[in-house]
Formats: sequence, C-alpha cells, structure tokens
Amino acid sequence: MIKYLITIVLTIALCCSCDREDFSADPTIMPPATQTGANTFGCLIDGWVYTGQRYDSDDKASYYPARNEDEKAIVSIDIRVDNNASISFNIIDPKEKDITIYSISEGASDDQTIYTDVIFKNENNQEEKLEDGIINITRFDLNNRIISGTFEGERIKEGRLDLKF
Repeated sequence: MIKYLITIVLTIALCCSCDREDFSADPTIMPPATQTGANTFGCLIDGWVYTGQRYDSDDKASYYPARNEDEKAIVSIDIRVDNNASISFNIIDPKEKDITIYSISEGASDDQTIYTDVIFKNENNQEEKLEDGIINITRFDLNNRIISGTFEGERIKEGRLDLKF
C-alpha cells in the first residue's frame, strides 16, 4: 500500500512540475526588435528560427564589471531556445551604438566590443561552436540593467536580443 501511495504522490509531483514554458509565444516567429528590457531573444541559424521567448528563465544575461584597469567588462548570455537546447556567448567590453566584431582573430580595435565563445547546445546535449559575426549594441544601460542589439554571422542571421541582466 505504501508503494502505491509513494508512486501516486511522485506521479502527481512530476505531472504538476512546471518547466516555465510560455505556450502563448510562437517559437516560429522572431520576437520584435525592442530596447526596453523585454527579455526577448531570437535568431536564425541555418534558416531555422530559435527564440528564447517561450522559456521564462531569470538567468538570460549576466554582467561582470571589470575589476581593474587591465580587465574588460563582460556580458554573458545564455538563452534556452528549446526544452533542452541553448545558445550562449560572451560580449566583451560592451559599448552602446558600436558595430562590433566578436572575433579577436579578426583584429578588433580597442574601440570595438568583442563578442566571442558562441556555443549552440542542441537537444541531444551536443555542443557546437559557431563562427564569428558582428553585433550592434543599440542599448547598454547599466542603471536599468538592459542590453539590446542585433547580431549576425555566417550561419546566424537576423539575431536580436533585448535582455535584462
């Protein structure tokens, strides 16, 4: 009898657990390009739409200020684009209104922000490093903790983000 009771309780707990997925957001449509901290993210990778708008995660972007003159600030982005898939990258020394390259190897100058370490983790938990591209930061607001912009690369097209950190 106790086995059945435990099984029923565990089944109810598993069925009632919330994965915080917002089914009102259509994953086949790119989110609007906003600059309000709407916590939206979307891009095309090889022609497929990937958005973060259906997954309500509090940890989409994190800001790490420089600790001394020799270091640069970093905004680290980690977006769930499916139940098990994610896209992550780092924006090094973000600056508003700069067109920025995210490859150190391409010879970025000191006034450009570096966007690097792009990883696409698919539903099978396999990681794939994506190639370089550019990012245009349209809003970087430390007071309201918002970063917004557009980005694209060889395989990534029409990327946009508007995140709170």
